[in-house]
Amino acid sequence: MMDRNKAAELPKLQVGFIDFVCTFVYKEFSRFHEEILPMLERLQNNRKEWKALADEYEEKVKALEEEKKKQEEKTAAKKVGTEICNGGPAPTSSTCCIL
Repeated sequence: MMDRNKAAELPKLQVGFIDFVCTFVYKEFSRFHEEILPMLERLQNNRKEWKALADEYEEKVKALEEEKKKQEEKTAAKKVGTEICNGGPAPTSSTCCIL
């Protein structure tokens, strides 16, 4: 959970922890002790905040991936119709390199 290399994924990790650990515990405790209900409500509000941050992070990741894909397509489009001739790119010809 506290991996420095995945610090940007913390909101997603927090949502998962709240969903699979905390919510279950607080729901079960609140069945026996009504004093826990305000804590359960705060937990749910906290989850909403973390979920919003996780969604924001996912949108940024998608935008970066789309930008990377566009750059790769642009690079691939530049390479189409050229070949390496005398150490550099040159337009293709059926008979020779055009310099």
